[in-house]
Amino acid sequence: MPPHLSVVETEPVPGDEIRAFIERAEALEAQRKDLGEELKEVFAEAKGRGYDVKILKKIISMRKRDKDDLDEEEAILELYKQALGMA
Repeated sequence: MPPHLSVVETEPVPGDEIRAFIERAEALEAQRKDLGEELKEVFAEAKGRGYDVKILKKIISMRKRDKDDLDEEEAILELYKQALGMA
């Protein structure tokens, strides 16, 4: 067995502490699943009202970004579109 994988028992393994970490992680996973379901419902409702969900997600993504980076990307996009006769 490689040295970094060897088990050296110096103290008993704190089962209660390990269990607490696992239970916290499981609770967070359940919350993440619930949030994912709620997010799907929000987008389904928006779609039902006629909004383009793909565009809404794009806007959410854009709002997370730094304004200067976003402005630079948009300027380069426009430049490339002009070069291709798409503007």
